[in-house]
Amino acid sequence: MPATRQKPGSGPDRPARTGPGLNALTVRREGSRPLTPGQEQAYLLLCAAADRLRHHDLAAVEAMHTQACTMDARYRGVPVVVTAAYDLLQTILRNEIVDADGRCTCWLTAAGQALTIRNTLSQAMLVHALLALTSHPLVTAPTRRQIRAEYAARRDEVTPQAVTHAVASTPTLVDACVTGGVMSAAMIQDILAAAGGLGPATHR
Repeated sequence: MPATRQKPGSGPDRPARTGPGLNALTVRREGSRPLTPGQEQAYLLLCAAADRLRHHDLAAVEAMHTQACTMDARYRGVPVVVTAAYDLLQTILRNEIVDADGRCTCWLTAAGQALTIRNTLSQAMLVHALLALTSHPLVTAPTRRQIRAEYAARRDEVTPQAVTHAVASTPTLVDACVTGGVMSAAMIQDILAAAGGLGPATHR
């Protein structure tokens, strides 16, 4: 992954930190799909949990995990916290694509490393995010072909609806998505930070 020089968080277009756990990669910027109030609440809690995990505050992570697992009310058949977990991973990767102005594939490298997490639903969420991002205008044609070659066969099985129907127990589904979403989000952000991401940096 390319090195960067600009200090993360510096730059006129960088959104300010506006709440617990929100940072440059997790703020839902203009163009993000709308969330219901329940989904938004779950999203903010997952952001906060990922932030605390990155700072090794495991007691806080456990408390937030317990709270997030109660957010199992369904919207269009999918628990709101499951939708939030999907949205968190896609938001992080999309924001990094935009911040890099399409000049590097740090986001793809980070997602690939996060796929090593042994959580089936975490992997499904990441694959879904990668496939969704192939339509992003800043993603190059070779990168689109690479993602589609590796993951297109799984397109139908990794949607939130498909995952929800595949897991019979709602508590199991919610617990795994909360765990997988928070772990993946924290890992991706750490990888990007180590590569000089988390800012409108000069990707070379």
